[in-house]
Amino acid sequence: LDGGYVGVEYFGQKTLVNPVIVSPDAGGVYRAKKFREGIAKYVDKSDCALAMIVKQRRRAGEIARMDLVGRVDDCDCILVDDMIDTAGTLCAAAEELKLAGARRVFAYASHGLFSGPASDRIKKSCLSEVVVSNSIPLGAQARLNRKIA
Repeated sequence: LDGGYVGVEYFGQKTLVNPVIVSPDAGGVYRAKKFREGIAKYVDKSDCALAMIVKQRRRAGEIARMDLVGRVDDCDCILVDDMIDTAGTLCAAAEELKLAGARRVFAYASHGLFSGPASDRIKKSCLSEVVVSNSIPLGAQARLNRKIA
């Protein structure tokens, strides 16, 4: 189930400055590219760039480092993923984008699981807003989190 069109319409209505669509991992580049193509209907395509985060893992569930491929300085970034579970990768990727000079960092995922520490991580993160489709009902913590829509 791909709910990307929901995110495209939502973010297409926002006033974005130098938008960059970012894949939080190499496997999601196609998804981010399709999202970028959708956003291009709302903004000048030449103003919408694509970037990705390359994760190096120490072991399963533990990220050793993240490398940004692309430029995001003074840009509004939208991290696009299929789902958000514990939000560890998402929040680490957002921090990487801010360190690289991103103006604001948003996130969109088709499915918001928000397991365990996810809501707290998002609340404490540099993310401006996290948007998910309604494919999975939000739990109590996620519903109370002002950053999650």
